[in-house]
Amino acid sequence: MNSKKINRNIIMLTMIVVLSLSIVFFSRMLIAHADQAITYDKSFVSIEIKNGDTLTTIAETYAISAAEYDSYINEVMDINNLKNDKIHAGCYLLIPIYSPVAIN
Repeated sequence: MNSKKINRNIIMLTMIVVLSLSIVFFSRMLIAHADQAITYDKSFVSIEIKNGDTLTTIAETYAISAAEYDSYINEVMDINNLKNDKIHAGCYLLIPIYSPVAIN
């Protein structure tokens, strides 16, 4: 065999191995991410506002994650027809509660 043909075969074989390994690696990553998908049930509860409570402290207690605080606060404001973020001790707020659901 000539050396050019051998080099082409080695390069082709290397590309096939790299492509195969890449497919295996990325398919495992996709499966791992699919397993981590979480679905939530939403219910509502009425809470009494205590001294020192803010919409942020309520979000810190009830929102799914810190990344969701702003959208959670906006949702609480919408549900309760609040025009701004001012809340007062002794009043009540209807707030959403998100519970994770097992996916089979």
